[in-house]
Amino acid sequence: MDDPNHADNPHSHFAARRPAGAGYPTTLKKDGVRHQQRLPDGTEREIVACGLACSECFSGKNLHKILSPAFEKQREVMEALANGEPAAPLIIHTSSGVPEVLPEFLDALALHLPWKNKDELDWCVSLQLEGASAVSAAIDMVLQVNIIENKQQSRLKIAVGATSYHGPPSTSFGAKEPLWAKNNQLIYPVPTAYGEYDEEELLAKYEKFLDEHAHEIGVMLFEPQWGSSQAALPWPKHLLKTYVEMARERGIKIVCDEIMCGLGRHGMGTLFVSEAWELDPDAVTFGKAIATGTYPLSGAILKRGRDVLHANKCSVMQSHTYAGSSTLAIMTATEVLKEFVTWLPSIAKLGEEMAHIVNYLATISEGMVVCQGQGLMWGGLFTHNGQSADPDFRSKVVQAFKRHCDDCLIVPYHVPVGGFMISPVIDIDVGTIYDIGERLEEAIKRTMKEVGWEPVTAPPVPNPLTPKAIASKSTLDLTRLAEMADKGLPRIVARTDSTIVLAEAAKQAVSRGSLHLMQDLGNGKCVPYLHMTRCCTECGSFVCLDVRKKFRSNSVASSSTIHQGGFGETKEAYPDSDASAASSEIPGF
Repeated sequence: MDDPNHADNPHSHFAARRPAGAGYPTTLKKDGVRHQQRLPDGTEREIVACGLACSECFSGKNLHKILSPAFEKQREVMEALANGEPAAPLIIHTSSGVPEVLPEFLDALALHLPWKNKDELDWCVSLQLEGASAVSAAIDMVLQVNIIENKQQSRLKIAVGATSYHGPPSTSFGAKEPLWAKNNQLIYPVPTAYGEYDEEELLAKYEKFLDEHAHEIGVMLFEPQWGSSQAALPWPKHLLKTYVEMARERGIKIVCDEIMCGLGRHGMGTLFVSEAWELDPDAVTFGKAIATGTYPLSGAILKRGRDVLHANKCSVMQSHTYAGSSTLAIMTATEVLKEFVTWLPSIAKLGEEMAHIVNYLATISEGMVVCQGQGLMWGGLFTHNGQSADPDFRSKVVQAFKRHCDDCLIVPYHVPVGGFMISPVIDIDVGTIYDIGERLEEAIKRTMKEVGWEPVTAPPVPNPLTPKAIASKSTLDLTRLAEMADKGLPRIVARTDSTIVLAEAAKQAVSRGSLHLMQDLGNGKCVPYLHMTRCCTECGSFVCLDVRKKFRSNSVASSSTIHQGGFGETKEAYPDSDASAASSEIPGF
């Protein structure tokens, strides 16, 4: 039903991701990652949509709870309108005013800023609708402050990574230039998942780039964990910190684009990767699911410079009709910021399970697929090994995999580089995590059979963190805050290493058993928190233990290095004890 001239094609005048006029499935209902669809030919089916590019965070009753305040506000407005009475604005152009709910959002956001000295900063945030605009707003604010303070009118170019994606490539910053040359950006070398590289050689190339271009660069963009351009590959943490420091030494400002990897999805116990890795950027972006995906909202936070901008009567140039104007989006984002912190330990727990699953998938693919990721953002790339060294053969593999995913009723996020991403809602249950694994396993096996894949020696694949390693800083922080909240404090203002949370969120953590989580999570115990978040793997209430054993036994036995949290951050695996550090050559294709 892809023919736009077909009489039964209901989308023949729609232009979007597929070729213009192509037919699309219609999503009728959703329950987390389980979606009911109607196909263009009228048939219906249920699929598991485990990709969706990090665009959603909560589902079911959790989503109901978060959306309820905005829903009630809209109900109040509708009643007033029906009675012919003045009503609170659901949207207001900021040339006239701002939504009444904005201060509460700013208070909630302030608790999660990715900088240590939060109270000493004259920070500010620009609210946008989607990721590309948020990146532009971050660059806008950083450049304006730099021009005012340092009189650097000549340093206006933007440095982007060689595999970067910061929005639609036709108009946004990023490595691709499909329509015209982007003369205001320069491309710096980065590590990739597409081939082996020597770190010293890479740093030498990067230093040469800085020597040649630092004088004209005002801002350098980094994605701490790549999205579609590298299928969820995290930067090696130590290498990213080196890149940042080398740029900063030359007076270049740093913007971390965390549109996809932020919101705690990375599994390290903070809202932003920037805080967990102590990157100290000059600005950071957020977006995607900050308003659950129900409402479009994104933003850019400037670390310091609000007072400079104000004194010089400078506004954000990246502004438009709907920048910070939606009452419902802002209310929903406030609720997300209050709620997400109680899910940080479960994200870490499910990240451990995902590491075993993708390890298994890479192993059974016999060199056809390599996987990487962290937390609840993972990806797989079809290698250039063996037969896939032929681009035509690799293209055949990619297309076959897409068809077999469709046949297996699994919809990962198929990315243009020849791979896929898995980024489900963060309140997903562990049983569904393994259902995703089984469906992808079947799709990979069918693909191998169709193309006649000949096994090749594959590079090492991710070995998951050991169970004890997931009792992270976020667990400790939740425990302390929950204890304080349990003593009746109306609001928590004490700060911790990884994040600051509202008292209400901490009280919820108490009800979920977080007081005992520090001791029990990852130690083979069945605790209330794990049941409340549906990620317990000890009692069989949420996952078939035999299925889990299949994925885990294969993955533990098959590899000795870990790519989780950046494939350059290797660790030696000890299945029954804490992971301990070890050095290893960075694997590639």
